[in-house]
Amino acid sequence: MRRGRLSDLFLRMGAWLRAARRRKVSRQAGFALLMATLTTAILGGVVGEFSYNTRVELESATNARDQLRAEYLARSGINLSRLLIKVQQSVLDKNRQFTGDLQLSDFAPYLIKAFGGDKDEREGLSALIGVDASSIKGLGVGKGASFDVEMGSEDGKINVNCGGGLNAAGNTGNAFNGQPNQLPNQQQGGAPPITNPAQALYTLLTAVEFPTRYNRLFENPDSEGQYATRDDIARAVLDWSDVDEQRFEPLGPSSAGEDYRYDAQRDNYRAHNNYFDTTDEMRLVRGVGDEFWGVFGGYFTVYGSCKVNLNAVKADDWPIRAAILRAAAKNPQDPVLLDETKVAALAQQIGSAAQLFGGLQSVDQFASVASGNPLGGANQNGAPPTGGGNSGTPLAGVDLDTARLRQLATVGPRQVYRLDATGTIERPGQKKIQVRIRAVFDTQHFNQNIVSSDPNDRAGTWVYWRME
Repeated sequence: MRRGRLSDLFLRMGAWLRAARRRKVSRQAGFALLMATLTTAILGGVVGEFSYNTRVELESATNARDQLRAEYLARSGINLSRLLIKVQQSVLDKNRQFTGDLQLSDFAPYLIKAFGGDKDEREGLSALIGVDASSIKGLGVGKGASFDVEMGSEDGKINVNCGGGLNAAGNTGNAFNGQPNQLPNQQQGGAPPITNPAQALYTLLTAVEFPTRYNRLFENPDSEGQYATRDDIARAVLDWSDVDEQRFEPLGPSSAGEDYRYDAQRDNYRAHNNYFDTTDEMRLVRGVGDEFWGVFGGYFTVYGSCKVNLNAVKADDWPIRAAILRAAAKNPQDPVLLDETKVAALAQQIGSAAQLFGGLQSVDQFASVASGNPLGGANQNGAPPTGGGNSGTPLAGVDLDTARLRQLATVGPRQVYRLDATGTIERPGQKKIQVRIRAVFDTQHFNQNIVSSDPNDRAGTWVYWRME
């Protein structure tokens, strides 16, 4: 019996040792599997991170490359526009008696598409001018790339910097004779005389604000709870940009000080008392709130002459022509001037007549059309002038004082051009990289950086440049 029990005991101990041995081997195998899984996970994370960083760096490098390409495409558009301006000055402006007021800037988007557009646009331009452009080198910028340019002139706007003392010495076309313009009705309470650019600016500002449809702009308080009349805003614009501390008076020097209390507002500041840097700076002037700016902001500029170039006034900016009609009228109380509908129709007719003439030839022609004659002279059949179209309704005119008109407006070549160039690089998935450049070129501004010996290259330089 004892021997059998010992045998069973030894058998059980052997089985237990063998089981223990098997359990030890199983633990080692599980640990190795765990280490392999952990190592694979770490390596996968490292590889994934490396792949992600590589992809980000590749995208960043690609974006930088395409950003640079788009920038130089936009610069190409600016340079081509500068070439068009030079052709305009050298050829068309010097032959205005034959070409009229033909402006290459009006055709710039179509001309520049030949260089910066796609194949279809180049072929369309080729068909338009009757020239096969397929064999011409230098046209096009490659697949997925393009640039375009919009050109305009600042000469048809009201220069708000004329209140800061601009004069004939520094700006072409700002000459004033220094003597009061004696209006025929001045003794009967007519318009005040214009003897300098500041008075001309004040006159145009009050005239462009005059229509009664703008009354709500001056009847409601601004964000600071302040009220401002038409006269207040016109004076505030001039007092912001002049260098003295006296309140502007349209009839002469003033002893009253400027007291616009800019430093008493929540965001206090002081008047610039110097030239406006940009038109956006006008929004700091008392009374120039969001509503005022939304209505009148597009009529102002800080560049060029103190006289509005009548040929450069855009069709949508006819209120500027209307303001000139009011400011230059012989009789400020003319019933036509008090009828906004008639003034608007007359201002728009002048624009249509200018297109018919190929541009006005003089301010006298402007005055002739303003008198009510849509052809700028006597009708051949002696019939009264009409409003055009099929209406047959006589269009009442306004008699202008041409001497006063010449102190407010001029006719001639453009001086200041605004250029908006956009360079575009197409990317997969309907993505694209764009760079926009807005620049202002003044053809009369003295260029101090030119190295050319040609004196003609001394005039003309960039006065504004912004890239985004």
